[in-house]
Amino acid sequence: MQKNYKKMEHNEFLQHIDKLCNHLRKYIQDNKIKIDYICPVLRSGAVPATYISNKLNIIKFLPIQVKHIAYKNGENKIEMIFNPFDSIEINKKEPVFLLVEALHRTGTSVEICINEIKNRYKNAKILYVCLTKEYGSRDFRDIIEYEDVAFYYNGNNEFSKEKCKELNVEYHSPLFLWEDLQTELEHLDDLEENIFF
Repeated sequence: MQKNYKKMEHNEFLQHIDKLCNHLRKYIQDNKIKIDYICPVLRSGAVPATYISNKLNIIKFLPIQVKHIAYKNGENKIEMIFNPFDSIEINKKEPVFLLVEALHRTGTSVEICINEIKNRYKNAKILYVCLTKEYGSRDFRDIIEYEDVAFYYNGNNEFSKEKCKELNVEYHSPLFLWEDLQTELEHLDDLEENIFF
């Protein structure tokens, strides 16, 4: 079934950012912690991470790029194509990382990021926020300190509009302001030749 996409308006995007920031600010204050690094999961997490970093005065960025890749030989993989931890040394005993994603479909990309942080910094505190998450997809509340989502969407559940309303789930798949519908439908950004050249 081809997904129905709905373009997100700028004011709606800002409302979601505000919601995430308000919850996150309260968590930070209640737990008396400071976020050391904001880690957008590129590319999708870059835009919300920039807004969140400015609203919460988080200065240092460590972007991580994880990508689904459709190789010419027919193989499909989700893998890390940029690892910022190879170029930085963090000496803090318990560094605090905030992972930011725009759209959480299966959670595989975020899981790769969490595992990489935990492998490098066993005492790290990891917080995770995303704008939207496919209803019923995996969460990480049992292995990280904090997780929040602005809203859930239908995605591969294929719920009816009535069921979505009952569950308070967005029926359409979101198309963010910075996304192109053709790329989302045809997955041009997944092609090996558009990633490695």
